[in-house]
Amino acid sequence: MRWIVIRVLATLQLVRLPLALAVGSDLWLATLLTRWNPAAADRTASSMNLWISLAVAGLVGGGMIGFAAGMNDLLDLRRDQAMNPGRPLPAGRMRTPHAAMVTFGSLVTALLAAAVFGDDSLRVALLAAAGIVVWNTAGRHVPAIGIPMMGLAHAGVMFIPWPAQPFTLPACLLFAQAVVAGTLVHQRSGKRPQLDGQGMVFLCVVSIACIAGLVVLGNDRGGSIWPLTQPMWFAVYPLISVSWFGWLLHAAITEPVAENSSLLLHRAIVAVPPATAAAWAMTMDRPVAAAAFVGTAVTCWVLTYLARETHAMLAAPPAWRG
Repeated sequence: MRWIVIRVLATLQLVRLPLALAVGSDLWLATLLTRWNPAAADRTASSMNLWISLAVAGLVGGGMIGFAAGMNDLLDLRRDQAMNPGRPLPAGRMRTPHAAMVTFGSLVTALLAAAVFGDDSLRVALLAAAGIVVWNTAGRHVPAIGIPMMGLAHAGVMFIPWPAQPFTLPACLLFAQAVVAGTLVHQRSGKRPQLDGQGMVFLCVVSIACIAGLVVLGNDRGGSIWPLTQPMWFAVYPLISVSWFGWLLHAAITEPVAENSSLLLHRAIVAVPPATAAAWAMTMDRPVAAAAFVGTAVTCWVLTYLARETHAMLAAPPAWRG
């Protein structure tokens, strides 16, 4: 019985459960934005039962993260044996064939779920999956290009329920948060190659160009920067989420204890997306959806702590595991 529990916990650790829930919240927001827009009334994401559409979106988000995380761990096995021996693969809690099966199964799950939303949704999901592959195999070795690519993969999931989504500001914000957090993780984790001054300038230029591209895309689709039906003062809600994100990053940067700094940074990565989704729900005057996203943010926050404790417990010598 014990080995089954360890195997399950190792699988959840491999697929980064808190992060999967965070990306799932991005897909849930995208699905709700589709359902709230009368122009998308003929989309499958709008016409099917609400809970079924949210379940499908959750499978897409969770599958994408499971695929990305599993591929990362498989490619980094040798490095993790030296730098992160407590992870499932180098610790021996999961075998390579099992990890490969989970990784491939996550990708298939994400693509099949995306196909439920339509053929065009499947094509967007395939593009996101291709971006994940390029990032893991080449992009991370050129961080000035790879980090914005990773940000585009994050922002791209916002278009899976409705590829013609004209309101691109949430995707812009998601992209910016992913790039900032990804850059900090890259720098503070000591990953190679490091970003020097020239690399940072190039990263900023590429990121600004990507955000401009998303804005132009929305404009070409007849969308506006801000929903015309909502008062401008509602912008205070996303501003609050951005401020909280900035506060968490500042706390992580200034925290002298490396372990606590890493925890704060990972909490920002997993808890801010559902909090931002709550802010957009309030912007659209949907308080019930906002409350659900707040609950998701709290869950992600707690899961980050539990994941750290579980990782420490499993990585401890057998005598300390009872």
